[in-house]
Amino acid sequence: MEDNECPECEYGTVARYRVQATGDVVQVCAGCDALWEAEEDRTSPSVTSIEHYLNLRGLPLLRSGLVPLV
Repeated sequence: MEDNECPECEYGTVARYRVQATGDVVQVCAGCDALWEAEEDRTSPSVTSIEHYLNLRGLPLLRSGLVPLV
């Protein structure tokens, strides 16, 4: 498995993003939308999805609110 390959779906890639509204940094899979906190070890299962994460915080369910970190 490559460093950025998603351990949940095994086909998507995981990238780091900053949530504009909160400043939080998260890791999100482009394939299955699994989400990990910024420093969370991705060898453990994801406990949420990007949609659930944003919904719990009362934020719009839009990827435009995520800024990719390089």
